[in-house]
Parts: sequence; structure tokens; C-alpha cells
Amino acid sequence: MDYDADGDTDIVTGSYTGQFYLFRRRDDGTFAGREVLQDETGATLLMPFDTVYSVTAELVDMDADGDLDLVVGNRSGAVQVVDNIGSREVPRWSAEHRGLSTASGRSIEGSNAHHADWDGDGVRDLLVGSESGRVSWYRNVGANDAPSYADAEVLLGNGGYERQEEGSVPTRHGMRVKVHVTDWNGDGQADLLVGDVTWQQSTPDPLTAEEQAEKAELDAEYVELRTRLARATGDEREQLLAAVEAQRAKIRPYERTKSHSHGWVWLYLRKPRTDGSRR
Repeated sequence: MDYDADGDTDIVTGSYTGQFYLFRRRDDGTFAGREVLQDETGATLLMPFDTVYSVTAELVDMDADGDLDLVVGNRSGAVQVVDNIGSREVPRWSAEHRGLSTASGRSIEGSNAHHADWDGDGVRDLLVGSESGRVSWYRNVGANDAPSYADAEVLLGNGGYERQEEGSVPTRHGMRVKVHVTDWNGDGQADLLVGDVTWQQSTPDPLTAEEQAEKAELDAEYVELRTRLARATGDEREQLLAAVEAQRAKIRPYERTKSHSHGWVWLYLRKPRTDGSRR
């Protein structure tokens, strides 16, 4: 995504704790160090961690005013929109954010939000992934500059949890899925790319009594750090986030069974419709 309309493709990403980061593309094709996005007051642009976490970012002109707004997916609540009250070249982010809902008033929730014309009617729809692995389509029954979303139609059912031994290949998509629409095979139909997370297990020797006591102490420290992180802001939040990750690293050698996270990307090709429609 070209964040600042300078002709280069930049990267905007969310984070587990609710911040957003910009990596600007340099003229030589490399990326500059991260910039933390700020709101109109100069504060860090931040989703509230106690209700919204693991945020994803998509830049879309939601109101056809010529600039790009920020559409935020997350694992725990409604898809959010942060309006750009600046310009296309110099975005300025509102300190307020609003949840998306359908025309019938139902909250639209998803671990990522992706706008694309799914049914080929020329109007940009909304597709969302989910924590459970479900992928849903919200048809835009309004217009690109005034979206209005129908209730969800499920495109892929829940992936769910499938116990796997480390090194095996899963037989279905997993959880926390992120969805992207593309015409993968050039047949003129919209296909789905779905990224996921799965967990595979291995089992080392049991802990000794001494190791069990060490783990209990580390676990208590971890809980205390997480509690402080939920209340923290600004620089303290960044410091505590690093401390939480460091504490998790101390705990991992003690864990039984060992769980190894993996991510896969699944391709779902669109089947041609015999009735001529593109749904």
C-alpha cells in the first residue's frame, strides 16, 4: 500500500497490543525503520488492549473523499474504522474509532478485514477471517462511498483445532485466519487465500520437582507482568511488552507438552457457477 502517495509501496501493520506501525519504502527498494502511527492529538494511535487486541490494518477510502482510512480487524471484537482527517499525502488519524455493523445492526467481527468485490457487481464488499477459522462475506448493498453491509454469508466453516504431531501436514485450515481475495489462476473469478495458525506437539521428559517449583515462580511473575501491561500506556507499555515476551521465553523450556506454532496459507479456488452468477 502506498501510504503517502509518493509512488512507492509501503507497509502498514498492526500488532498484538493494538499499535500500528509504518515502514516507508526508500528509493532503493529497502524499508526504513518503523514509525509508530499517531492520532490527531499526537498520542500513539492505539486500540484499547482490554477489549481489542491482535489488530490488523487495511487502508481503504471508506467515504470516497480521496484519502485512505484505516480499517482494523482484531481477534476480540468488532471491526473498527479510524477516519483519516488529513489528506491522501499526509494522513492524520482521528482519535476516535467506530465499529462496523450490518444494515440490520449486527456487529461485524473478524480477525482481519479485507475489502474486495466478491460477487463482481462493481461494489466493494467486506470479507473477514475469524479466530475460529470461519471466513464470512458481507455483501455491500450500498455503494463504495456509502457502504451498507448485508448480514454475513459463510464462505468457509470453522477450521477448529486439530491435534497434530510435530512435523505432520494438516488436513484442513486452522484458526485465527486472515483472508485475501485474488484471481489466483487468471480465470476472471475471485479466489481466496487464507492464512492460519496451527499447533503441533512434541513431548519431552517430565519436569523434576525442582523444575516444577521454578516454573511456578516464573508463571506468577508472568501473570503479574500481563496485569501491568493491560493498564500501561506509552513508553511503559513498550517496555512491559518486551518484558512479557522475555518472561515467556524463560517459561518455554519448562512446558510439557511442547507446542509448536505454525502458519499455513491455503488456496481456495472459485468454482464456476452454472447459473451465470459470480457468488
